[in-house]
Amino acid sequence: MAKNKEIKAKEFTQTKIRLCDEEHYFKRCSNKTLREFDERIEQKFKEAEPITKESNALNDKKDRLDSKIDSMKRRIDLMERKEDLSDEEIDKVMEYHDKLDEYYEELEEHIEKIRLFNEENEGFGNEITDAINRIMAEKVEAVVDGITADEFLENADAIDMHIADNISKYYEMCMIGERASKIQQEIRDDCEEFRKRQKEARG
Repeated sequence: MAKNKEIKAKEFTQTKIRLCDEEHYFKRCSNKTLREFDERIEQKFKEAEPITKESNALNDKKDRLDSKIDSMKRRIDLMERKEDLSDEEIDKVMEYHDKLDEYYEELEEHIEKIRLFNEENEGFGNEITDAINRIMAEKVEAVVDGITADEFLENADAIDMHIADNISKYYEMCMIGERASKIQQEIRDDCEEFRKRQKEARG
């Protein structure tokens, strides 16, 4: 039965795609089905949007407070380096110290807000990620021969997930008759760009 499926896939295309350390052929999948997968993924992103926005806003505010603290510390440092400070300058330094204390207090309160937010939403991000990965795996099963969604999820690494994320593009290239070598080169280029971004993100 598996051999018959492979023959059918070969009749559709000679293009192979490497996933989970094995080579597979594309198989026919309707545009409607592909759209439905994309709509389901989009819906999951929409579900995560309010939480993501709030998380970003909280982190942005923390960054702004950190920046204000660093700026104030630099001002104080510059003033205190002077050997003889006038009374006016001493007052200014004291004012800066008071402001710095206010920023530290505000930062401490804000960090507590972030902690509570993370506590309340613990696991939400993982749930959304798992749901999106499941939909992508089902999409892979729909367009790639010889692999199930469960097999993909069990064996996929980060590169496989990246290929799955772009599977519609490769499938469309296959459908319009692009050469197998061109599709495979596109996959290699995308994966190389992905590795580069990951490396930069890790610093």
